Amino acid sequence: MKCRQMSMLGMAALTLSFGGLSQAGAATIGSVSAFLLPGFSTGTLGPVGSTPAPNNDDLQGPSPNVIPYSVFLNSPGIMETEFVLANSGGTTEYRFTQTLINNTPNATWTGFRFELGFGTGANFVLSQLADTLQFDSFENNSTATSNRFALTLDDMKTLDWGGASLPRISSATFSFAIDVPDGLANANPSGLNRFTLRQTPLEAGAATPEPATTLLVGCALGVVGLGLRIVGLPR
Repeated sequence: MKCRQMSMLGMAALTLSFGGLSQAGAATIGSVSAFLLPGFSTGTLGPVGSTPAPNNDDLQGPSPNVIPYSVFLNSPGIMETEFVLANSGGTTEYRFTQTLINNTPNATWTGFRFELGFGTGANFVLSQLADTLQFDSFENNSTATSNRFALTLDDMKTLDWGGASLPRISSATFSFAIDVPDGLANANPSGLNRFTLRQTPLEAGAATPEPATTLLVGCALGVVGLGLRIVGLPR
């Protein structure tokens, strides 16, 4: 288990239990149950469902399990993708490649927050350490990169990006990997074998949102989620 920097806003989440979660194994992504974009945003995702190299975590060379995105964010707000899993045994690593275009009127973005968790909208909760869902790392550092932004928070469950600005009609690319474990139905409040990738653009002049409520016990993390205005599926 890789342990990187954790944010702690307090110990209020101490009552969250890590019991009953699967600690080993992996899952493969079979499909997408929700692809939620804010307002009038549009985008393409996938193909999803092909895993040429299951149980490939930390193998040499780039992961062949690639999930591409291209999204025009035409309105401010949060983007969420919920993935449906099938248990496989082992540890499966997926590489996500994204092009995000700022097409929001009168908005300049100064960063992004990426989070791993369960559920969507007001039901979103951040993943806990015990479920072993995490952004991939090498030698305790994230393998995530961007052509425009730098990582300002490198956390197993949260990546914060900053150090640049993205005015309207410009784009940024992101590449990052996620390690997907078996047994996430035990961690998901819905009981479903799914997880959610949540992405929030940060606007110039706006306060940086606080991370979901967290718990630090050694490197343990527990959470309470933030709300999301859900808009229908993009075309």
